[in-house]
Amino acid sequence: MIYEERRTLAHAKSTDEYLEYCRSEYWPKLRAEGGQTLCLLSGLIGDPENQFLQITGFEDAAGWEAAQGRVGPAPQGVVESESVRLLRPIASRPKPLVPDEDRRPVYGCRRFFIDPADLSDFVDSSENGIWPRIESQGACILGLWTTVAATQPMEILLLTGYHSPTHWEETRVTSTQQTNVDQTLRQQESPLRNRRADIAQKTWVRLMRAHWG
Repeated sequence: MIYEERRTLAHAKSTDEYLEYCRSEYWPKLRAEGGQTLCLLSGLIGDPENQFLQITGFEDAAGWEAAQGRVGPAPQGVVESESVRLLRPIASRPKPLVPDEDRRPVYGCRRFFIDPADLSDFVDSSENGIWPRIESQGACILGLWTTVAATQPMEILLLTGYHSPTHWEETRVTSTQQTNVDQTLRQQESPLRNRRADIAQKTWVRLMRAHWG
């Protein structure tokens, strides 16, 4: 699979119109061309509410390229600007399809920059250290990707679902809620979390609101 990351800034007064366009026109056109919309997120904390992030999966680059000329752009006057780039998955997530029980109303959109030589350690630290503990608290990892283009440093995108901003706070390793977490998971996580922190040259997170079809 290959994934399209589409960042769309809708006009401030056209947010609802853009969402309706996605649900009634854009997503059906993508499905007809073999695209699978994994998520559509909008700014909640860190981005304005008219800033959207959409991740769409395609079978391969040829399928993505073929869809570009058939789906077409958003209606004029609705979108202020858009940017698109291709991502490749680097872990066991995303799943091919997102089951209903995995969906969450709020997502942490975290970006990391690392040395490409540290990629396997980064993925191992995430999958076997941090993810089991936060998912035991009700979070759900949507996916982990990097750009198709090779860069130095390498950029990584992580999307993790939560029930609310408060739930996100509760899963932080410094939260008082950690006393209720299985101690085996905490002990398993600690050295791997430290390893990932050492690997990350730079990282930041934004909270976003999910819009499901």
